[in-house]
Amino acid sequence: MRCVWCKQPIIKNLTIMEMIYPFSLQKQTLCKTCQKKFERLEGGCLLCGKKGQPTICSDCQFWQKKYPDYSFKHEALYRYNDGFQEWIEQYKYQGDYQLRYTFSNELKRYFKDKRNLLVIPIPLSNEKQKKRGFNQVEAILDATNIKYQRFLLKKNDTIPQAKKSRYERLKMAQPFILHVDGKLIENQEIILVDDIYTTGRTLFYAAECLLPYHPKQIMTFSLAR
Repeated sequence: MRCVWCKQPIIKNLTIMEMIYPFSLQKQTLCKTCQKKFERLEGGCLLCGKKGQPTICSDCQFWQKKYPDYSFKHEALYRYNDGFQEWIEQYKYQGDYQLRYTFSNELKRYFKDKRNLLVIPIPLSNEKQKKRGFNQVEAILDATNIKYQRFLLKKNDTIPQAKKSRYERLKMAQPFILHVDGKLIENQEIILVDDIYTTGRTLFYAAECLLPYHPKQIMTFSLAR
């Protein structure tokens, strides 16, 4: 077994179950060295996990004023540190598709008690999808066998969020549309999924497409914050 990222061999003591059923072995995982590159998201803002915020950060206070009827709560696995930036560069921008398995174990644990939720990944524009060859969010969900619905469409191609200033992120125009019957949203518990949460603008625009159809709840999730 090799590390899904650095490809170095992983020495592992097998459990009795894994010896009896070798197909149960987790074939894609990280070695201890690569695991140390990621920082678990703990503490911070009560609503989004922003580091160094004991209560509710200024970003979330801004969103509360803009969306007073939306009781939002964002969750993420990791902080966006140098290690995650290195990983996302190789996976998302260099197209290392094998890295979609990196967080499968963590995602399985996270979604274990969310099986009845409607999972909606953030879409790419047709232009970006063709250029990259895959939707990075859908790929990690596929790798973890998490069912999702393509209820949102991105209307046009935009400058990547990583290349925008904070001001440009907050001021970007609504990029999404709902392309299914709104009745499919009514009274549903929904979780919107993205790869990275920075200001929250992308996920709030996605939620904005759903809110008029009265979902029971909208949660948001990303790999990193």
